[in-house]
Amino acid sequence: MTMDKRREQVRAQEDLVNLYLRLNGYFVTKFIVHSSVSGKNKTEMDAIAIRLPHSAEPERVVGPDPNLKTSKEWTDILICEVKSSGQQIRFNKALTSDAAALATVLRWCGAFDEQEVVQIAGKLAGLLSGTANSNDHPVVEGSQRTRVRALLFSPEKESRRPNQPWFINGTQLMEYVASCLAPAALRLTCSTTYDFQAWGEQERIVRYFKGLNGNPPGDIRALYRYLKLE
Repeated sequence: MTMDKRREQVRAQEDLVNLYLRLNGYFVTKFIVHSSVSGKNKTEMDAIAIRLPHSAEPERVVGPDPNLKTSKEWTDILICEVKSSGQQIRFNKALTSDAAALATVLRWCGAFDEQEVVQIAGKLAGLLSGTANSNDHPVVEGSQRTRVRALLFSPEKESRRPNQPWFINGTQLMEYVASCLAPAALRLTCSTTYDFQAWGEQERIVRYFKGLNGNPPGDIRALYRYLKLE
């Protein structure tokens, strides 16, 4: 496999995670933590996602994915990393060893004043460094009913081994997106047929799910084949 094709597979993984988060009610973006060293950055966030507590889309019938542990009480800020096969399931060293990098992310989100940004970043950095065999994900609760969570995703893995940290796997991602975009029965309140270009950069992945016609979504490799990335 060429390096360019592998990069496209990684991009497809990140696009799938972003689509999953969007369907769960999150505003999603990428983010770069800048460095003072010319030509370098400290790290890149695969996704920063923010969800408000009253987010809902009842017309679609499908609620938030229980695996994501959304809240009706807290404003949710997610710091997300997407891990491919061959990568260790753990947070980047730039985050686990540098609370200042986390503070940069939180400062940009704008939910906390400077004093609380520093406090939350310090707590979260400590939690991130101790997630090797955790059965849950790091959470720090801040003021004004706002919490910060750090989530790992691994779309190429179908399940989690006991010695791995908590993460959302490819089976969970594919099944949830399929339940939203390709229901087995027609919905009275939500048409699933429309101009798919409205999905913008996620159109190609949306078309995969829309074309399932009631069939199981398969795994991430089925998506690769559809996108001609294998």
